Amino acid sequence: MSELTHRKDVEFLEGCNPALVERNADEFRRIHDVLVETDEPAERAERHTHWHSEGSLHYEARLSEARKLMRNIAEGYAKASGSLRAYAWALESAKSHYSNGKANEQALARLIGTKGVAITREAQDAEPMRQWEDMRATTGVLDFFAELTMDVDDIRDEANRLHDAAGEDFRRAGATEKEARDICVHGLKQAYDLLPEFRLGFVQRVDIASAVAPLRSEAREASGNPLTHLSGSAPKHGYAPPTGDSPVSPTLQNIRTQLAGLPGATDSYWNPPSSGQDRAAWIAANKEIIRAAAENSGLPADMVAGIAWQEIGGQPGYLDDITDTIREQADAPWGLSPVSPENLPWRLGGSPDETSFGPIAIQIRRGAEVLGYDPDSLTEHQRSIVEESLQDPGQNIFIASGYLAQLKAESEFADVPAAEMTPAQYQELAARYNGGPYWEGADAQAYGRGFTNNLDDARGALDR
Repeated sequence: MSELTHRKDVEFLEGCNPALVERNADEFRRIHDVLVETDEPAERAERHTHWHSEGSLHYEARLSEARKLMRNIAEGYAKASGSLRAYAWALESAKSHYSNGKANEQALARLIGTKGVAITREAQDAEPMRQWEDMRATTGVLDFFAELTMDVDDIRDEANRLHDAAGEDFRRAGATEKEARDICVHGLKQAYDLLPEFRLGFVQRVDIASAVAPLRSEAREASGNPLTHLSGSAPKHGYAPPTGDSPVSPTLQNIRTQLAGLPGATDSYWNPPSSGQDRAAWIAANKEIIRAAAENSGLPADMVAGIAWQEIGGQPGYLDDITDTIREQADAPWGLSPVSPENLPWRLGGSPDETSFGPIAIQIRRGAEVLGYDPDSLTEHQRSIVEESLQDPGQNIFIASGYLAQLKAESEFADVPAAEMTPAQYQELAARYNGGPYWEGADAQAYGRGFTNNLDDARGALDR
């Protein structure tokens, strides 16, 4: 029994996304292919340029060194790509074990529910395996249920079976992921060792490409090469340093810079559109921002407009603020305990990080991810900035478009260019927007069909 694993130990798998890991593997492979492609002209320059002077030997030596350097870098990126791809495949297996464990755990929860009701905050937060471990003990020391002297003998065998099955599934999930992660990290370390180490010391980093006009010209010329970015992805936006503790992330700063050159956005904080005519007017008023956001994310503008049509008729912004405040109070030690945020009544139930904001509803957690913050370690200041950005209609459109791009990267049509997306892919992306990992469920599929039904209206508003 000691070898069993609890869900809490492997819950991080919920946030692991094999498709995005594989997409990163594709990006490393793209860089490898770019470097390999440069070897041919470099080889011509080295071996087929014949001239003699005092500097010719130096020239040949430098070219030879450069080619060797590029080969080593290419090999490093190839190794990194292979390591990530193998990890992505193992992650799929680990998540399958985790999903099986959750199914057994949910069955256990239903069985436990026939014998008692959780009444304390600790009980509500406990996972079913822990609840059963307490119930089958001689005393309910954790006070999980209203009636701790209840007779559980009639469910004991089945509950034990489900408990052990869930624990074994979670153990397999953890072991599969850890073994694959260890191998991947080792491979990435080997790849890193193949890369040269450039030391600038205290010299400030200089963006040479932006500073030298001929290099900018070369970059524009090369932008048509399919190797400059992954097929189906957004254009490259340049280097963005890690956000860390910075209150304004580079991604958010880029969004604000672009918005500064666009017309102001129409707000709907107090009175969201309630009719088709109102929705069309909102999209028409914000069409330049919608088009800019779509281009920034590598998406069709009508895809973003169609999602806006679906979302902007939701509840007023002030109700989002009220929901967020109540959830935060319930989550605080001094708040509405013993009621946890997830157990609040009606639409109030849910984690504070799952509260949606803005005309195109986006959860705090998703908004943070799009903007480059770590949602698990947001500072209060960062969370406030994410919330304010989601409530600003212009920034909200850009963030929603960025989230759609993330969802597209997770799909089977990640490499399909925006202009080549099919109606079925439009509808699937809408379902993914609504349902997340549960996009194949009935509600998300209905949302996708509603999106398709209203898409022509959204396009018409965008073309006004």
